[in-house]
Amino acid sequence: MNKQIYHIFNRGTDKRKIFLTKNDYERFLINMKIFNDSDVGQHHLDRFDTEHPELNKKSAHPLVDVLCFCLMPNHYHLLLLQREENGISKYLHKLQMGYSKYFNMLYERSGNLFQGAYKVVEVNKDSQFKYVPLYIHMNPLDLIENGWKEKGIRNVKRGLEFLEKYRWSSLKDYISDSPAPYLETKIISSLYSSEDWKEEIRDFLTSSNVRHRVSDAVADISYV
Repeated sequence: MNKQIYHIFNRGTDKRKIFLTKNDYERFLINMKIFNDSDVGQHHLDRFDTEHPELNKKSAHPLVDVLCFCLMPNHYHLLLLQREENGISKYLHKLQMGYSKYFNMLYERSGNLFQGAYKVVEVNKDSQFKYVPLYIHMNPLDLIENGWKEKGIRNVKRGLEFLEKYRWSSLKDYISDSPAPYLETKIISSLYSSEDWKEEIRDFLTSSNVRHRVSDAVADISYV
């Protein structure tokens, strides 16, 4: 691997929820698209809404490629390919600051929304590159079965159906072959085709050593 690919994650301060409604999730996705442009600053946010045509266009000067993502009630995961020097830090600064401003104004709160700076893990091993996309997309299983990271999941069929229907991850984009405009799918699709995802996730969850595969995926992550 010779590309600068990074697993980015953060959660709410004091483990608080950072997404309370459907609109909150949608706002974060909008921010993911809008702020991924070196020419766009935070002051541009008020110009956009969910119907704005620019949301369906590729960024003119992208800072990163968003390879996959998962938004959970109190944290998020992103897999990013850096497109320009310091692109990750520029993108995440705008993304987190923009969403925090939106959240604090809407819910009439002040102070930090996120638990400090985001965490960054470079994906520099083949085992990480193979399993990180699967792991990110399997995070919603925490909502229906605690402990799956250690011992798998009791009902794999139920788990797969839940993941397919989960609205706030990019798994649906890969399965349907119709990715959102803020997603770059070519790199990950070289690992898994749209037909492969279910089988790969099933194999991951039914492995006799799920804990080891999770360890390969998360590497040096201090919390998930």
